[in-house]
Amino acid sequence: MYLNKLRIDDFGCFRNARLENLDDNLVVIGGPQRAGKTTFMQTLRQFPDGVDRGGDIPPATDEYRIDAELTHEGNRYRYVLTGHASPSISPIGDGPEIDAEDIFGPVTERQYRNLYTISLDELRRLPPGIDDSEDLARVLLGGAYGDIAEIPEVEAEFSDRADTIGLTKGNPNTKTSQLYDPYQTVRDGIEARKEASQQVDEYRSVTRELSEKQSEQANIEREIERRQRIRDRLNILDELFDPVQQVETLNAQLEDIDQDVVEEFPTHLADRLEHFEEQFETATTALTEAQQEFAQEAAIKATDEYYEWLLEHETQIESLAENQKLWAKTVDQLTKRQDKLETRKRDLERDISSLYSEWDQSFTHIDEIEANAVDTAQVDDIASTIEDLQAEHDSLEESLDSDRTRKRELESKLAGMEEEHEETKEITVSKRKPALIAGLAIVAGTGVGFEASPLVGGLIGLGILGAGLYAIDSTVSVETTVDADPYREVKSQVATLNGDIKADSQRRSELEKEITEKEAELTELVTELGLPEELPAGDVAEFYEQVVELDEQIGAFRDDRADWEEEKAEFAAELEEAATLLDDVTEVSWIAEDPLTDTNDLLSTLEGVAADLELAQKARRVESERADRISDIDSVLSKWDEERSVEADTSDDQILQHIQAFKDEAERVGDLEDAFEDYEQLDTQVTTRLDTPSAQEVFEPLRDDDEPWIDVVQEAAAEYVDTDAIADDIREQNSQIDELENQREELREACIELEQRQEELASEDDLQEAQAQIDEGQVEFERLGEAYAVNRIAERMVKQLHERLMEDVVHSLVDDASTIFSEITKEYDGIELDGDIQELEFRALRENKPAHGVGELSRATAEQLFLAVRLARIRQTDVSLPVVLDDAATNFDPSHMKRVFGVVDELMETNQVFFLTCHPQCVRTTASNGLSTQYWSLNEGQFTRQDTANGLEQYLSAD
Repeated sequence: MYLNKLRIDDFGCFRNARLENLDDNLVVIGGPQRAGKTTFMQTLRQFPDGVDRGGDIPPATDEYRIDAELTHEGNRYRYVLTGHASPSISPIGDGPEIDAEDIFGPVTERQYRNLYTISLDELRRLPPGIDDSEDLARVLLGGAYGDIAEIPEVEAEFSDRADTIGLTKGNPNTKTSQLYDPYQTVRDGIEARKEASQQVDEYRSVTRELSEKQSEQANIEREIERRQRIRDRLNILDELFDPVQQVETLNAQLEDIDQDVVEEFPTHLADRLEHFEEQFETATTALTEAQQEFAQEAAIKATDEYYEWLLEHETQIESLAENQKLWAKTVDQLTKRQDKLETRKRDLERDISSLYSEWDQSFTHIDEIEANAVDTAQVDDIASTIEDLQAEHDSLEESLDSDRTRKRELESKLAGMEEEHEETKEITVSKRKPALIAGLAIVAGTGVGFEASPLVGGLIGLGILGAGLYAIDSTVSVETTVDADPYREVKSQVATLNGDIKADSQRRSELEKEITEKEAELTELVTELGLPEELPAGDVAEFYEQVVELDEQIGAFRDDRADWEEEKAEFAAELEEAATLLDDVTEVSWIAEDPLTDTNDLLSTLEGVAADLELAQKARRVESERADRISDIDSVLSKWDEERSVEADTSDDQILQHIQAFKDEAERVGDLEDAFEDYEQLDTQVTTRLDTPSAQEVFEPLRDDDEPWIDVVQEAAAEYVDTDAIADDIREQNSQIDELENQREELREACIELEQRQEELASEDDLQEAQAQIDEGQVEFERLGEAYAVNRIAERMVKQLHERLMEDVVHSLVDDASTIFSEITKEYDGIELDGDIQELEFRALRENKPAHGVGELSRATAEQLFLAVRLARIRQTDVSLPVVLDDAATNFDPSHMKRVFGVVDELMETNQVFFLTCHPQCVRTTASNGLSTQYWSLNEGQFTRQDTANGLEQYLSAD
């Protein structure tokens, strides 16, 4: 049985807790202290019979509720436990109706608790825990053997009852015994009867006759007992006659056979050798087919030299073949890039010709220009400045012509207005407004500051400002006439035009100088850059910008061309390796200087060689498999006979002959092993039967000193031809016993008559009173004596039953536990029981070293011993139930912990295992062992699925 789902709706700290899609192998549940792991284990303990009303069960919030889906014998069932009621189990699907007893079978509640759901914490409740052998015995008896553990209690109960009646020996003369009073009553009655009896001659005669009859009866009893012993001996002899005869026959057959030699023969390898033989024949056939396939399908050659060459250069060919598709793609890419580069070159040459026809499409002229020496912005700035200056110069020329014409017109007009008498006076007028002067100073100073420096600009600005302020307060002389206003206006206009003409003329001179300087600068720059000297100044900037752009495009083209050349050279180097290799076996039409020509032929040849390599590898692989099978066959034959060793060059016929010889010898050895096994079984059967007290008792009269019992039986059997003769003798003894029993019955009846006659001869009243007293005491004495005997016999029978059961169960358990303990510790060879079986005093065995008692073991080793005993007993049960391991490996080091999970891996073949832990290293070990494991975290009564061991480990580490 294993759980598929578990829903704990109300139990202890669990509320609506869910475990879904549980793994049927190993389920690791990790959580910190007090997370609910112990409560989870108590939950599983309730499954067999429901929730008990013990004090150690956590209380329910409302009502206990446990719901599960489980698989039992291939069928799915629903399990529901509510309150303290018995669990209900119903099939899911077409499964048969079952109850809890069908699932748990012979496993009692006590066994289920102490085997499947017990924790180390519970073992440590009695200090010092598992180191206490008495405590270990309690756990082992209580958990491993179930009801067998209660037998000593029954034995003790019978012993107490017997002691209460007759103390230890049942002596009626002991006053503290319950037998004393009725025994004394009988004795007193006998004495009274003797006193009341007046012996007469007839009484004496009757008494004497009674004594004789009683003596004769005793003799017959002894004879019956003797003949019964002979009959019992004959029955045992009849039972053992055939086994004893077979033992003698097998002993004679095996007398000259060395059993050690027979046991040393590796019979267990016969099936393996037969399997190797089949594989060898298959590999031999496959090798022939592979060699034929190579000879028929090889694309280049079909010779042994070519075959060896292929395998010798296997790595190189495979490496080159892996690059074949890449190389084909590279050829296509390089060719396309070559075409694109040629197109780009032609486009650039056309652009050069379009820019300047005399350059004749050559990159050389562009290369000669210092395209990177001067920024295009600088050239454009100079050209733009010249154009701006020239435009300003032309504008000034027009302005000067206009001003001169206007001046001449005003001067002619002014001449007509002048009179003979002129009036002159001096007045003070404001030449400019202060704000205009200040603005002019700021503008001039700022302009000079940009061109020269801020300091010079500031000084010039201050100078202009001072001069302007002085002009405001200055006085001028103004000539007036009688009609002064028109005259002054015309004269003012003439003066203004004179000033404008003078300023414009001065500015024109400055512009002509600046234009000359800028044109000289531009000419010098054109010469420096290597541009055509006949270029107009306005075209220089655009021409130079196009040259720079072409220079950049030519540079990019040359970089791309260089990259292409480099890649082509690298590609040629790669192909050179392939061509060099293929030259060993065939001619390759390929030129390294022009790798893009005839590359397909080279790659096609490489493809053929790669295909041939696959054929050669197949042949080698099959050849290797055949060599491995020969090695496997040799490993078996060598263990039998070194002279039968075979090697790769051994002929197939000789190999098969050696195999057949091994089979023949294995068959012969198998027959001898069966004979030895039959002998041991028969010898054990006879010896076991003769080891019983009843058998030894009946054969004791025939035994001489310490003669082996089997020899005694053989000597007794030698007197008979067959079992029919023994049966005849048994019938004869039974006939004699029947006759003697008839005689004994006749004597008993005669004795009764004589006793009755004897009683009649006694004084009737006194004898009646005495007899009544005797009868009264006899009844009570017989009742107590019978009870005493029954209890003593029951005590002895129970003791023998317990010893036999413990002998049968414990030793098989110890053998299995010894193997598991050795696998876990690697330090100890196993365990054994020391002393009385019921003491369960274990000793851990070590090769060539003293054994250790449980008290001498470390806590971890002692826990490993308990775990081994526990797992061994679980293996012996006939029921597959979930097993809970609550931090069972906490005190183990990593290596022991890893081996424990190796044993748990074997347990998972039959049982679902829940491993509860709060230690990250335990989770890490389950992952490193490669177990099929499911991980859940538990905290405050809630489960969370963890996808990996790493997730659960990090969760535990964080806590």
